[in-house]
Amino acid sequence: MGFNGEPAEAALVRTVRGLDHGDADTLPDRLDLVWDALEKAPRGSFHAAEEMLLRWLLKNMSTGPAANAARFRSSPRVWHLLSAVFDRIPLFSLAKSLADRRFVSILQQTLKDLTAPQPPQPNVASVNGGGPDANMPDAPPSDSSTNKRKRKRTEASAADNAAARSAPDSLQTAEAVFEAVRALLSRCDAQAQESVMYRMGAEHIKSLFSSPAAEAMGILVPWLGICNLVADRTPTEPLREQPSWLSTFSTLWELHLQGPGDATEVATHLSGPATRLLAKLNRGTPAPGLPGVETAVRDRWTRDLRRFLTRNLVLPARAAFLTKGNQEVVRITVEMSSPAAAATFPVLYDLVSKSPLEHGGRTSKKDYESWLQVVFDVLVHAAKNLNRDSKQVAVRALLELAADRSSPLSAASLRGVCNEYGSLGEDYDWSLLLSVVRLNPDVFLLTDAGKGLLNKVLAKTTQPESLSEDDAGKAAQFIVLIADGYAQGRDLPTFFRVWLEHLAPSKPKAGLRPLWAGEKLARTVAKLIQASLNPSQLAEVLDWLASQTQAGQGMARIHILDAISSGLSREEFVDAASMKTFEGVFLEDYSKKEPPAISARRWMVASRSIARGTLEEAGRIWSRIRSDIKSTLRKQPVDREDTLTAFKCCAAAWLAHYPGAEHEEDAAALLCSFVERLLKDGELTSLDLGAGAASAVSRETYVAWILSEAPRILGLLVDKYGKIPDGLLSLLTVPRSEDAERVGSALAVSRLLLDRESNVNNHKLMDLLVDIVISMIGAAKENLPRSQGRIAVQFLLDVPDEVLSRAQREAAMKSLVSRLPKESDADALDAQTWRLVLSLMIKLMNRPTFYEGMSFSHLVSIARCLVTIRDRNTLELLRHLAVLTVRQMTSGSLEEREKTYLKDAATLLDNSPSDPNIPAHVVLVHAFISTVQASPAAKKLEGDLRLDALRNDLCRTASRAVQLFKDELELDAVQDQLLQTAAGSTTYMRRTGPGLLALLFAIEALGVVDRQVVRETLASAAPSLLEASDALLEKSISEGWDLRMFLANYFPEALPSPLQVNMSIKTSAPAGDDDEHADGEAASGLGKTALLRYVDAVVQSADEGTKLGYLRELLLGNSHSQDGLGRLLVVYRLIQHLKGSRLPESPDQFSLAHVHNMLCEHLRQPDLNPTRFLLTAKAIRLLLDQASVCMTQWNIDLTLSTVAVVAAQATGSDNTHHAFPALARLVEMVIKRHRKRLDGHFHILISALQSLLRLLLSRPPPPPPPADAAAAQKHHHGQWERHARLFSRLLTLICEPTVASVSRSGGGGNAAQPAAPDDAAAPSTAVLPLDSDKDRARRYAGQHMYLVLMQYVRLQVEVPAQKPGQKGGGGRGAPVVVPRGVREALEPGVYSILDVTSQDMLRVLSDGLDAGGRVIFREMYKDWQRFGKWSGV
Repeated sequence: MGFNGEPAEAALVRTVRGLDHGDADTLPDRLDLVWDALEKAPRGSFHAAEEMLLRWLLKNMSTGPAANAARFRSSPRVWHLLSAVFDRIPLFSLAKSLADRRFVSILQQTLKDLTAPQPPQPNVASVNGGGPDANMPDAPPSDSSTNKRKRKRTEASAADNAAARSAPDSLQTAEAVFEAVRALLSRCDAQAQESVMYRMGAEHIKSLFSSPAAEAMGILVPWLGICNLVADRTPTEPLREQPSWLSTFSTLWELHLQGPGDATEVATHLSGPATRLLAKLNRGTPAPGLPGVETAVRDRWTRDLRRFLTRNLVLPARAAFLTKGNQEVVRITVEMSSPAAAATFPVLYDLVSKSPLEHGGRTSKKDYESWLQVVFDVLVHAAKNLNRDSKQVAVRALLELAADRSSPLSAASLRGVCNEYGSLGEDYDWSLLLSVVRLNPDVFLLTDAGKGLLNKVLAKTTQPESLSEDDAGKAAQFIVLIADGYAQGRDLPTFFRVWLEHLAPSKPKAGLRPLWAGEKLARTVAKLIQASLNPSQLAEVLDWLASQTQAGQGMARIHILDAISSGLSREEFVDAASMKTFEGVFLEDYSKKEPPAISARRWMVASRSIARGTLEEAGRIWSRIRSDIKSTLRKQPVDREDTLTAFKCCAAAWLAHYPGAEHEEDAAALLCSFVERLLKDGELTSLDLGAGAASAVSRETYVAWILSEAPRILGLLVDKYGKIPDGLLSLLTVPRSEDAERVGSALAVSRLLLDRESNVNNHKLMDLLVDIVISMIGAAKENLPRSQGRIAVQFLLDVPDEVLSRAQREAAMKSLVSRLPKESDADALDAQTWRLVLSLMIKLMNRPTFYEGMSFSHLVSIARCLVTIRDRNTLELLRHLAVLTVRQMTSGSLEEREKTYLKDAATLLDNSPSDPNIPAHVVLVHAFISTVQASPAAKKLEGDLRLDALRNDLCRTASRAVQLFKDELELDAVQDQLLQTAAGSTTYMRRTGPGLLALLFAIEALGVVDRQVVRETLASAAPSLLEASDALLEKSISEGWDLRMFLANYFPEALPSPLQVNMSIKTSAPAGDDDEHADGEAASGLGKTALLRYVDAVVQSADEGTKLGYLRELLLGNSHSQDGLGRLLVVYRLIQHLKGSRLPESPDQFSLAHVHNMLCEHLRQPDLNPTRFLLTAKAIRLLLDQASVCMTQWNIDLTLSTVAVVAAQATGSDNTHHAFPALARLVEMVIKRHRKRLDGHFHILISALQSLLRLLLSRPPPPPPPADAAAAQKHHHGQWERHARLFSRLLTLICEPTVASVSRSGGGGNAAQPAAPDDAAAPSTAVLPLDSDKDRARRYAGQHMYLVLMQYVRLQVEVPAQKPGQKGGGGRGAPVVVPRGVREALEPGVYSILDVTSQDMLRVLSDGLDAGGRVIFREMYKDWQRFGKWSGV
């Protein structure tokens, strides 16, 4: 209702008619009234008021005084009103009004006003309110004279206009304009279902913008100018429609009259502002660079603008060059972009280098390379007209981009760039030179001019002191790339000459030149040797190096030979060069005065030569270096680099001569003496096993290397001394301070010792280690410190079972039980330590272990110590330990020892436990009774062991546990007190009482008691247990399922509706795209396993009707409730239990067909959780497979239609990755199990396949994380390819069916719902002579499957339909771009369609495609004929 209760339509008419009443000062208020009335007025067939408002607004924006018209055009409210009425007026009438009032001219003038520079005018009024001096109390009154021609009023209006254009809120006006244009153009996207008048009106509106390119620039140029303005200015208010600005811009350009000079017009008017804007958008992270553009907007603008420039500038310019050699468009573009060359030139080159190649065209790769070269040359030539700094920055950025793109630029062009821009006076532009050598190192290597330039540049690298740190790094990288260039040119020997020349010091006592002595260069050359040289060439290089004996070249030669030696791996290279490298290194004798780095390289080369050589060569090398190694290891400090490498060389010599060779004892003696020297300075505290090679050398460095790289040295030390050195053993001990770093280091050392196979296979070493660790446990004067005990226990846990002898197992068990804490110190060990100790005991007792003093009292002592732990997992470990221990005493014949043990155990268990001890006591009783019952030998002692009495005591204890649970736990505080008892929980919190824990173990232990006895004992407790289980489940505590399972097994009458209970479970979203393990992913949720065990217990004795009743109750419940996922899990498990179900006796009887129908309805819900979606789809697939006999024709058709609907819903959404595989497998199951049901219903299958194909190809890529965008993109494409292979498999199943799928009935003899044949099914049912079912199925598929192929082609050339409500800026989207990997994955399916489709159907397919589609289909058909068509061979 409007004012005074009048209808909203009438109020709108009255308000619009009142627009002419009033002066300019009240205009904003009148416009606001119109806006309010327009919002209240409903949409309908009556649109006269809206059309009258439209004409009035356009009239005032174009006629009358210029100042007033400008004020109208600059008002955001006016444009908001236009946007609103555009959506209310029929297109035919709207087009006529816009044409009559020259809307396009108004739009052009508005954009021109918004971008025209105006000086700021303070204290002036605008259309949006306020007089000229509204905020000045002493201002003179405004002139209210009725004479509209007075100059004073005109000047004020002009000032108002200037203020409106210069104020910050002019961006709000621009946003309103752009939104109005977007709303107008979005209405013109007429769909096929629209009326003829609608489409005629849409085309009429489009014709308003159908002007030549030169006239269209009047709108497009200021449009881009506003976008540039936004990128540089922070708006006062957020711009909500900002993302669609450039897509609307592209749509406006697409509506213009196309002509041969369009590319020139774009280059002249749009290339400059567009490239500047794109350069701003490419700066990277917004905020400081782009204050007015958010990240999402920046990405959208970048994509839209790049697409526009590529389509309308780059591709036409390339076509003109490749066909006519015309470079006009390129030159104009470069000229227009020159004012900001440093930013725009790289953008232009980026657009050109990334422009897509013509698919199936006749243009060669060489033509594209020439096009890229021309663009580069034009850009470089244009840079010459800039000032020195600007052109240097522009060319440098251009070359860096070209290097990143690996552009194939000519060496001559790059050499000219180097000569022109490479030198900066006495210095060089190392960034530019680095980019050039990345592009083409031949610039410096092929011609004399290039070699001369290279010599000058390399001469500069010998003066590192003249370079900054950044330039030094780039110069070092330049040298590395030059080495790679020599290798590519098969001239690596020349580089060795250059390397030696520039690496050798200029003075005899000086060091190597640092830029040439870098590790990266050495590693690069090492990788290139075997790929670029043959053994003969390498031998010649080594001979030449050996001949270079001038002063100062020795150190350089050793450095180079070390790099060569590290790159040898293939046998032929090792044979040719290994000894030569050693001889070259030792041309000069070793000297103690040479730098440690050079000595270290000597020993590295020697150690490699020893390791690679024969025994004779190793002996010859050792004889040559023995004295020097001995001198180094005895006299040089241990913290020097060369001492470490000399030690490694000695170890290599010992290993080469091991065992029993001539020099083995000599090398072993040196190793042992050095290790003694290393360890005599005191104990080692800790090792940093993750320290790199660049870290400082210390004693710990040697020990870490021995443990990780040379573990055989440990065996050498053990063999010589008969023990492990104390210095190494100190690494496994922790002082009382229990330093966290020492503990971590000790654990790492223990793992390292056991990870090396040579250590584990050394029985003497392992026996010593195990005995020492066991002695660590037994030598403690009191209870073990937590850290030291953890290290010892963890070591024994990691030791392989076969390493531990029986004596060691018995000694370890004796030490463990002797150091158990006393009952008064029960809380000395935490739950984690107890789990380690119990796990070790289980490992030891898993094999025969009869330790001294073995008694059941030890288990009782452990149970008493666990009173304060109250952790379910820990008590489970205790039960396992008790079972293993008792089993050892009951296996085989029972001797006196075994009988005594069992009788003592029965005596100890016969005592009534205290309330805190109930859980552990029940665990021991359960383990004892179950193990004795399972032993045939022990059954003879059943009377002596009083098992019946123990069972009765167990029942009484269970009753006490029930009462204890009822007394200690208030049902409204269950979650707070019992959270730590959840199965698999990682939080161990203490409770106030053991009630629930005792109850859980008690009801589990009652399995060894007669069922009738349990029912008689706990009959009165059943209601309480049911109430407790309901309370636990309400709090999402999984132990409630254990209680209900107990009731289902023993008191089923206490559960009248066993599945009417809260089934909430906690789970996470599926991590993958596969629904095969949907319920497996839910298994990680809390309580899933217990819930399914409970369902199994409930239905184990139920008949089919009862199970179907349970299904009906669950499916009719609220699937959106909190326990919806749990209900689905139960439904899936019930379907599994109904395998082999029969047909219903009457159609009205509830059956699996009804279950299928309800699940399909659930699957169609639009906002279904991914986990529930996958589980529902899996349940439907299980029904189609397992209960195919119950599926009717309606179920098959419903499955396919559901797939089509859900695929349409998921297209373009975030659930594509989860939905597609689940839907595809549903179709696959229909094809495999119900192929015969598709006769006469193939059109439904085609609809499902087309929807799946659209879902597959139009999937949006997931936003990759910024830190790992490349890996995320790779994962996305891999996932896409897997889905494509899945769809291709569907096509091959249809076109190449198996004999079983076309032979089986699929309905299991269900005569109630036969497949209804129609006319289309006639070809498949006609029986021809010598014709198989498979051939008939292939011919039938060939009549329909061409429609899927047509859809595949159309999706690649047509614009996908826009989803309702999605804002696309009024612009059209882009055709689907199918990656190459996806196309290859789809090829088998596409080829199978072509195999079964007749020539007549292929002609129908071709006629149904447009020109672009026929081009794609032609290429596809050619590929099929070449690669896919069966030729009979």
